[in-house]
Amino acid sequence: MTTKKRRKLMALCLSLVMLVSIIPLQGTLVQPVRAAGYGISNPRTNKNGVSTWDCIYFGNYYQSNRMTKEPIKWRVLSVNGDDAFLLADKNLDCQPYNTAEFDYVTWETCTLRKWLNNDFYNATFSSDEKSAIKITLVVNEDNPDRGTEGGNNTNDKVYLLSIQEATNSLYGFSSNYDDSETREAKNTEYVKEQGAWTNESDEYSGNGWWWLRSPGIFPYYAENVYYGGCVAGYILANDNSSIAIRPALHLNLSSNKWSKAGTVSSDGKESVIPYKPTTTVKPTQTSQPKSVAKPTKISAPGKVTKFTAKNKKKKSVTLTWKKDSGAKGYQIQYASNKKLKKKKSKLTTETKFTVKKLKKKKTYYFRVRAYKLNGKKKVYGKWSGVKKIKIKK
Repeated sequence: MTTKKRRKLMALCLSLVMLVSIIPLQGTLVQPVRAAGYGISNPRTNKNGVSTWDCIYFGNYYQSNRMTKEPIKWRVLSVNGDDAFLLADKNLDCQPYNTAEFDYVTWETCTLRKWLNNDFYNATFSSDEKSAIKITLVVNEDNPDRGTEGGNNTNDKVYLLSIQEATNSLYGFSSNYDDSETREAKNTEYVKEQGAWTNESDEYSGNGWWWLRSPGIFPYYAENVYYGGCVAGYILANDNSSIAIRPALHLNLSSNKWSKAGTVSSDGKESVIPYKPTTTVKPTQTSQPKSVAKPTKISAPGKVTKFTAKNKKKKSVTLTWKKDSGAKGYQIQYASNKKLKKKKSKLTTETKFTVKKLKKKKTYYFRVRAYKLNGKKKVYGKWSGVKKIKIKK
């Protein structure tokens, strides 16, 4: 066989290998990706919308009663090398998001954040387990629908999911806000004893509501997930009579302080591996990655240009601007004062946005800036000039 023919044959074989590798498994929309050597996969969602999560045991907390701690089962939302993003399989406690009444609050300043990273953290994990928990840079985005400010980013050991995370299909969740089995969570007996509301009457029997860290419709409200899996933000942050806590954290899998717990699916099916205190999971030498790539630093987008604001329709302002080819999206801010105090924020991926429900005969000030994504973190460009407009229509 000539050299030329051999090259053609090799090219054909390579093409066949690549073609086979991209054909999805029947009935599967999201393919599992395994952490190196640990046998833990990302969530899988089939053609019927049923999600399945791998689970692990890690830490101990009160569940059957308030006297005895038991191993906590966590759902694996994602894996990346030695890192596992975990969410508690069940609601584990009941605490207020914030204790001060009608106080403007963000995740950074709320009392629930302090409780999770102190009381819960110390009561749940041994010193060895604590060393396996990664400190996470938690991005606190504004409410994507209401524009309520999310506040500063935080560094946390234990935290809550945001709206964006609780609607992320890559984590096995439904991407809309409606009722969804993918977000339903059972209350433990201990959570019920703590006073959390629990549905006991129908197909949602045993389900509870659980807090999200995102701000609600106003700065003194917080988002939460209802017992049927609906995402909503109409609960006062100081309400502790009914809302439960479903913690999240990032775990270093190479710590070997965890063990496999089987799988759970959004349709209620489970495959349980009994808890074994002495079980540890070691990575195989052949599949252990040499290193985990760090996010690439990216430059900020340019300043938004050709920004216009017009009162075309009743009690609304239509904003337009020139597209930035490198931008992932845009942030809009507006207020009824030129210093933009008590401003509201909106996010969009378009170059046109209509702000509604404004007050007639009142003057508003608007500005916009572009952003790129560096991993999950937004990198913002400079603000456009401020546009002043009086609502005449």
